[in-house]
Amino acid sequence: MAPLHARAQDARRRRPLVPDPVAAGVVDEIGPEIGTGATGPAAAPRLDDLATVLRGAILDHWVREFLATHPAGTVVELGAGLSTRAERLTSSGGDSFPGASWVDVDLPGVTELRRTLLPDAAGRRFVAGSILDEDWLDVVRELPGPYLLVSESVLTLLPEQGVQRVVFTVGSLLPGATLLMDTVGRSVADRLQRCEPLCSRGLMFDWTCEDPRELEPWGLRLQESRGAGELPEAVQRGLPLSGRALAVALRAAPQLRGHRLARYEVAAV
Repeated sequence: MAPLHARAQDARRRRPLVPDPVAAGVVDEIGPEIGTGATGPAAAPRLDDLATVLRGAILDHWVREFLATHPAGTVVELGAGLSTRAERLTSSGGDSFPGASWVDVDLPGVTELRRTLLPDAAGRRFVAGSILDEDWLDVVRELPGPYLLVSESVLTLLPEQGVQRVVFTVGSLLPGATLLMDTVGRSVADRLQRCEPLCSRGLMFDWTCEDPRELEPWGLRLQESRGAGELPEAVQRGLPLSGRALAVALRAAPQLRGHRLARYEVAAV
């Protein structure tokens, strides 16, 4: 839920980096303390929240690029939580991709909460289950390709062998799919594990990655990699001046350099 809360906080700013009134409304509904541990003594610095918002903007940009090229394609959110990406990208004030299919995959309790808080929309499907199982792939395979899989701060917290199995299975059943995910280096992992919400939950990084190219032996072909401050030109143009200045600061922040976003093609198995 940390990305949701970061976007909700940003949405309440006078000049938000990425306007997301739906995220703010969801947090108002569930309460600001749920899922974040933000009131704890080791709460994550505000810089991390802003970096989360900008990483989300980069992911949004990559999803837009995919749908602009493949308007009838399928987007799959792995460990969707209460992500509002589909609402952001298909709202009346934003882009419109009426032919796209969206699949949200998460555990049953989270999926039920999502159904309660976020309205169903045409082309939207929910799969209640673990992304380490293959049930969600059966649902996705029935939808038109090509396929874009999005993991925002999810795969990095799962067991390494489990993530490798997911990649292998996707390569077998959805060859050529695109995978968007973040990678976390050891120094970043050590720092985040001392902060909320990971600290109070005892969550640990089972594996780390210093360079997204390290994952290519898993069957992933790296297409692009960016840090939180390394914004595509289209994203920079949409930011207020304060946001552009923030991106410069994030590029210079040593504590964030090991946390990157990567866009991969999943090789056929």
